[in-house]
Amino acid sequence: MRYAISFLLLALTAGLAQAQSPVRPSGPITITAKSGEWQDGVMIYSGDVLMKSKTLELRGARLELRQPGGNRAPYEITLTGEPASLLHASETPAELPVEARASRIVYRSANQDVELSGSARLLRGKDEINGEKVRYNVPSRRVQADGGDAGQVRIVIDVPEEGAAISPPKPDKSSPAPQP
Repeated sequence: MRYAISFLLLALTAGLAQAQSPVRPSGPITITAKSGEWQDGVMIYSGDVLMKSKTLELRGARLELRQPGGNRAPYEITLTGEPASLLHASETPAELPVEARASRIVYRSANQDVELSGSARLLRGKDEINGEKVRYNVPSRRVQADGGDAGQVRIVIDVPEEGAAISPPKPDKSSPAPQP
């Protein structure tokens, strides 16, 4: 059973992460909320928060962005809500948008980790993973899911119709090519 779950996670992560670009905004960023505070590299927005750019949309009750090193430094975003949601639009026609929903979404730019907790759901196309916690590392294309005390992980894989072309995952360009 463990091998079957590992295989399903591997198949799903190949679909979820194939040619996926980093989860980061592009273009101008607009944040709207009922209140906002910004001091010493920490921004806190509360009440019907919407952070929107050309490729990224975050919605929730509260958004906290920590970037103590300034504009070019790594940052961490914590978004909470019932649910909090993330939509990462595709930058090319070959990519599918990634949607995430959970009570809490944390994104760490330094290692490009997305951590969902509290009724977590990660969706790409028709493939999805549901669990109490879901972690997704964009560059390594690794997804980890945990059912928590509430139960099991639920995985749905959209199998292409018979005869449909299946394109293999593209190589990860962030890692050097293997040496012969």
